[in-house]
Amino acid sequence: MFVTRTSAFVLTSATVIIIISESNQNTDFIKNILIIFLLGICSKSFTQPTDPIPPMRRALAEYYRNYPQEKVYLQLNKQSYFSAETIWFSGCITYQSKPSPISNTVYVELFNDKGFVVTRAMLPVKKGMVSGEFLLPAGLRTGDYYIRAYTAWMLNFNTSLFFYRKISIADKGPNEKKTTATGHNGFSVQFFPEGGNLVNRLTSLVAFKAVDSNGLPVNTSGKIFNNLGDTIALLKTEHDGMGSFVIHCTPQTIYTALVTANGITQKIPLPDVQKNGIVFHAEAHHTEMADSVFFHISRTGIDKEKFENLILCAQMENHFSVTKIHFNDTTFNDPLDTILTAPYPLLLNNFSTGVLQLSVMNESGTVLAERLLFLHGHNPDTIQLNQLAATANNSTKNFSILMPDDYSGTLAISVTDADNEIYNDNSPSIHSAIFLSADINSPVHEPDWYFSKKPGADHALDVLLMTCKPARANAQTILGAHEQRIKYLPEKSITLKGRAFEMNDGVKIPVANGSLFLILKAVADSVSIPLSVTTDSAGFFIIPDLYFHDTAAVFVQTGIKTQGQASNNIAITIYKNVFDSIAGSKYVIAPTVLNGRLSNINADSMAADKQAGMLQNVTITARAKTHLDSVLAKYASGMFANPGSWAATLDLTNDPITANSDQDVLGWLNGKVAGLTYSFSNGKPLIYWRYSNVIIGLSNVDQLKLNAPAFFLNEMLLSAGPDGYDGAIDLLSGIRMADVALIRVYKPGTMPNVPDNGPHGSVAIWLKKETDMNKPTSKISFEKSTKAGYKLNRQFSNAAGNVSNGTTLYWNPALEVDPVTHTASFNFTGTTAKRLQIIAQGLDINGKTVRLNKVIANTN
Repeated sequence: MFVTRTSAFVLTSATVIIIISESNQNTDFIKNILIIFLLGICSKSFTQPTDPIPPMRRALAEYYRNYPQEKVYLQLNKQSYFSAETIWFSGCITYQSKPSPISNTVYVELFNDKGFVVTRAMLPVKKGMVSGEFLLPAGLRTGDYYIRAYTAWMLNFNTSLFFYRKISIADKGPNEKKTTATGHNGFSVQFFPEGGNLVNRLTSLVAFKAVDSNGLPVNTSGKIFNNLGDTIALLKTEHDGMGSFVIHCTPQTIYTALVTANGITQKIPLPDVQKNGIVFHAEAHHTEMADSVFFHISRTGIDKEKFENLILCAQMENHFSVTKIHFNDTTFNDPLDTILTAPYPLLLNNFSTGVLQLSVMNESGTVLAERLLFLHGHNPDTIQLNQLAATANNSTKNFSILMPDDYSGTLAISVTDADNEIYNDNSPSIHSAIFLSADINSPVHEPDWYFSKKPGADHALDVLLMTCKPARANAQTILGAHEQRIKYLPEKSITLKGRAFEMNDGVKIPVANGSLFLILKAVADSVSIPLSVTTDSAGFFIIPDLYFHDTAAVFVQTGIKTQGQASNNIAITIYKNVFDSIAGSKYVIAPTVLNGRLSNINADSMAADKQAGMLQNVTITARAKTHLDSVLAKYASGMFANPGSWAATLDLTNDPITANSDQDVLGWLNGKVAGLTYSFSNGKPLIYWRYSNVIIGLSNVDQLKLNAPAFFLNEMLLSAGPDGYDGAIDLLSGIRMADVALIRVYKPGTMPNVPDNGPHGSVAIWLKKETDMNKPTSKISFEKSTKAGYKLNRQFSNAAGNVSNGTTLYWNPALEVDPVTHTASFNFTGTTAKRLQIIAQGLDINGKTVRLNKVIANTN
């Protein structure tokens, strides 16, 4: 179909129509020409390339089938806390907006703005719901903190998909709302052309976002002018520092923004204008009945053939659609057409509520433009709060909540003193968190405002999404990627994994197709379970479906009786689960960029929170032979054996602390040697001495790996080759400190003959020999390991002295709904608060969300 005033020509089918005039005298000649023409069309049709749509659909379907995406949401009992107080939380894990059947374990962390972890927990999930609490340490410093939640399966993907919630904690005194002095703050402005680029001779919608030096929205005004001094567009903030304008780009023109905020004026250049390309414009229209999306694509006359056949891919959750877009040879953008229109409807099959990700690609799968839109689908259902009559002595407050008839779930309810607890009505709710925040790769200030139905909210939400990138993989990444590496499998319960070896003259031989006897003892649950385990052909064993709280001791029988004697010739390696792997780190693994400080965790700020001291280098010129000399002579050889070389030498052969420690050697080494710096990327430690080699084009992570030391295990180089660093880290992360006898860390320049990273120093690790194991050989023995279990939840109580300052009056993470009356009733006692803040939220088995946020007077 041809559409006037636009350059797009969309084909769903093609028909060739040839009209022969009856007045033509040379009919035979025309017939011959027609036959040649038709033969040419048929010949061309047989040589056309394969239709790219079916393989794209297969690739997208396979990706979503193999890599389902979970989301986590937590509701807190309030937003601000005191040290020594309790944070109560309840939440859900969803898949396709319904309770997730994928994972039954969730991890929750509390950390400060430097990434230092205050506490973390592993919690069980029941029917997609989870609840727990954190008891804050006394004397916790005042400041901003973050709660983060995720599943093991989510660790395989972008950490921005995790749930994040910012809270404030005060050491003492009243919780006061922070006010930021913006009068003298600097500010920055970013510009986001719709689809991604400004293109020469094409008209674009451009969004802008202004924030102050604290990362908070700031109101701005100004204009866009060109290099001739002409004003092209006016700027004015519409909501939360954001706004938009339309611009038609002309050749050989430079565009600059003159922006004023907080009494300061800046000149900021707009993004460069591309000589050729496309501009993608889309509009979402929401009514009470349905959502609709319309779009328009314009292309340049320069290299127009590159953009003749395009593909529009729409993605949401695990649904997608693919549409062909075709321009004919003559249509391209009219340079005089400066009005944006969106005449083409997009079919919305299988798309419901949430962020719709639109990608315009060429036939090879390269994304040319990308856009996010929001489909409202359904808003959270309104629920009605009723305050019932109080008891005779007016000490008990009784409430009931009227629920929708088709709601099949529970409610999480918190009641706080509205005059002592500062609450923002536009803070994240279950609806905005699941359907908006979890799908974009940037934090949203006051996300619930966009669902408030206030004038301009829908338009502001559209502008917001123009400034955001998708948190999930786009179509180009999915189509061009090979099979994704999955390190963490979905967890249904606590699983114990290990491997058994038979020791023969110090050599480990896997116990193939054998059996072991284990005892699991958990103090918190008073659980004592005997377990008979069978190993496979490689000596591996696995025990699933364990459920215990706090910490359990796992005893493994390592002695085998033969002819009345016992020989201790069995060694056991128990592998870490996800919680074991992260629990040893004092810092949150791979923090997302929540603000400027969190994205730049440096060695100085990390060292401030560390308790372990740094080892000092001491040179001794004359001394008697020490125990360390004997250890070096026993374990080290060649260039590793020189006792006078500069090295931090850690002798662990007689260390009582590490003798039974399950901590991995890299985690233990963190902070033990001056100058050896640690950071983290994707859950793995980045260990380096100094930043000396710089190669243009490498990412920051690859630069740090380039400057990492060489790693040796029993004097065997682990980190050789292009992938040597990652392989060394993976291997050393599985070595327990209980098995380590000696560590020597050499500074850069001391071992220049070592290949690859040798000039950047070395870390040499030796495992204990059998004579240093200190294990009895004359009787049956048990090797003990410890495994972290689920956090044991406490019940909320508003008894005097249990809740600091009494700001939380009632908390129930899972209030049942009466299936007959469709009401949820609750009561509490002992409050003199004048006003009550009541928040109730829920998600049922069908994905229906409900929310109540209300302040009421406390009547007697």
